[in-house]
Amino acid sequence: MSTVIATFYNFGISPAAGRVRLISSSGSTPAVVSGSGANLATTDPIAFYFNGGSSIGTRVLIVERRYDSSFVQIFCYLSVYDPSNWTQTVAPNLTTPYQYSDNTDLLNIYSINSPDGANAGTLFGADYSAGRVFKLVHGVSGAAETLTLASDYYQLTATGSGASAYSVDTVFNTESSVDYIYAVAQQYAVSPPGSSDPSDYTYFNSIIVKLSASNLASVVDGPDATLAPNVFELQLYGGNLYAAALGGPQWNSTPIVWNQASRIQRVTPANLAVTNLVRPANSSETTANDDKFDIRSLAILSDGTAYILTGSYNGSFAFSGRLWVAEIGDLTGDALLSNVAQLLTNNANISNVFGYLWALLPADDISKVWGMLGDNLGIYDVDGIASGTSAVSAGTASEWGAAGSPTFNAIALAMPAITRRLKAGTAPASIKSVRGFVHPLLVSRAGVKPEDFEAFVKAYTAKKY
Repeated sequence: MSTVIATFYNFGISPAAGRVRLISSSGSTPAVVSGSGANLATTDPIAFYFNGGSSIGTRVLIVERRYDSSFVQIFCYLSVYDPSNWTQTVAPNLTTPYQYSDNTDLLNIYSINSPDGANAGTLFGADYSAGRVFKLVHGVSGAAETLTLASDYYQLTATGSGASAYSVDTVFNTESSVDYIYAVAQQYAVSPPGSSDPSDYTYFNSIIVKLSASNLASVVDGPDATLAPNVFELQLYGGNLYAAALGGPQWNSTPIVWNQASRIQRVTPANLAVTNLVRPANSSETTANDDKFDIRSLAILSDGTAYILTGSYNGSFAFSGRLWVAEIGDLTGDALLSNVAQLLTNNANISNVFGYLWALLPADDISKVWGMLGDNLGIYDVDGIASGTSAVSAGTASEWGAAGSPTFNAIALAMPAITRRLKAGTAPASIKSVRGFVHPLLVSRAGVKPEDFEAFVKAYTAKKY
């Protein structure tokens, strides 16, 4: 059985609302776990599983991102739930922000990494809007569970002219008995602020840093702006780190425009040396039609099978792309993707699909991958969508059905990801959120009026409500 945790919002009901649900599959059509999740009076939730520590077991962190009347991002609400019965064990901070030691508010959690063992109960994460790496500590005081923002944090600093750094992902790893956190950040400038026009975004090489897990201090000189522009995820496999980057803005243009700087890259943990592995077509490779898309997501199974999603939008916000499979070791030499990977036997071609949430997540327990393709979630293997199954829509998965216009907001791996082994014989991995590429306006709506954001969502989903 493999499970993901999904969040949804629904602009089509009054008042608009959010939901959290668990969705599982044993290789069959994905189904909602009966009785799971929470209903929220917000349209911008995101949720993560984590190891609660102190023999508590697993918990779910729900993040509710918030904005003031001037559309400026303000402190987020955090709450904790026990997924065995969906009781709330830590109430949301409705009046008091979680604050860093310099009195800056925790704003916008993009991803978390929750180790086991001695670090159980510590959540290492990326605060996208503040450009920081942080630690949340979950514990018990008497009979009550607690959640505290540790004083340690790392501020990522942009190196590009006029750019800001946006923290997107972290990886926990132990090397020679020392615990480290690897963190990556996008850096870009946008003018005017809040614009959804991709031509208003200037992306620079992405940043990677290596930090001590004990105090989040840098242990390698940096930051190093050595990753491809617009990095969106970092994963650990077989002693190496793997980064995926869009390569630039998310274009929507007819004919399709893709970022030729899009890459999957390998990073050596010891010194952060970066090696380009695969890429899309360049301007001279005119016949490589399957390669004329951005890299969107990478899912690495424990046996080394790598699934890759590529794609781009046309001027009507319809998405086209490809689904690929390869052995992770075959991705090498800054090769054209089609030279080292194979298209799935079926369902490999995605053509003119609406939706803005695109991600692949490893489903190791069933030797397949989750495919979040636009607004439908399915289970895929090398032959395409798993035999005898179908994808589920946001209406079905959210249990809203036809009421309003429910939309997936985010998905991340849930249990049993805590026992995921990255290679045969290795120790269990930490719970790691893997999200795929997320548009900046879906990460933070800061500076965007609600009606403008609603128009943005409608354009990508081609829904009228």
